[in-house]
Amino acid sequence: MSGLTLLPAVDVAGGRAAQVVGEGTTDPYAVARAWVDQGSAWVHLVDLDRAFGRGDNLAQLAAIIEALPVPVQLSGGIGDEESVAAALGTGAARVVLSSAALRDPEWVADVVGTHRERVAVGVDVHGAEVVARGSEVRLGPLDDVLAGLAAVDCRTYVVADAARDGRRHGADTTLFRRVAEEVDGTVIASGGVASLADLEQLAALAPVGVGGVVLGAALYHGAFTLAEALELTGVPR
Repeated sequence: MSGLTLLPAVDVAGGRAAQVVGEGTTDPYAVARAWVDQGSAWVHLVDLDRAFGRGDNLAQLAAIIEALPVPVQLSGGIGDEESVAAALGTGAARVVLSSAALRDPEWVADVVGTHRERVAVGVDVHGAEVVARGSEVRLGPLDDVLAGLAAVDCRTYVVADAARDGRRHGADTTLFRRVAEEVDGTVIASGGVASLADLEQLAALAPVGVGGVVLGAALYHGAFTLAEALELTGVPR
């Protein structure tokens, strides 16, 4: 089984890695480097402070990105010209536009058209509705939002199941399949993964366009190891 890129997440708040369980290091670089040393070919780095409008960790994240030997996907509050420029300036291989940016599909299309593969579009879904996490903004039914994305020539969509994110209730493969079948780009799934069985089901969606998965709580809480996940998905070691 192959075709599923694994992206361990490192969420940064107040300069610390926010997901660490127990007495492990909360240094974000050390956490990210540990995932790389265990075989990860990508890291998903999140600026939680920028995402929730309480400052940012930009300088620290830029230093981490420069030091890591693998590409980084950066997200967190990237939704206007200034934040896009700042995020791209960190050297991240790919930055994820926040779901809130979908309020202006024309602007999203312009940003994607300018920066191409360095920009992914984030789609946060709660039930049947697209939302902007960290705010009260509701962007409408998923079907309507997907229809609006038809004119956005994006290569990568990061689809987050906001109802399950961090809860390890199991991946909603129906949601990820649905989005992958509607958009032209590759879907990276995020939220709900609880077991290797979830990864197996997501990997089976590669033919319809699910090409990656962000791993967070399941890894940090020891539901499985990164080595086990890499072996399951057939990633060369």
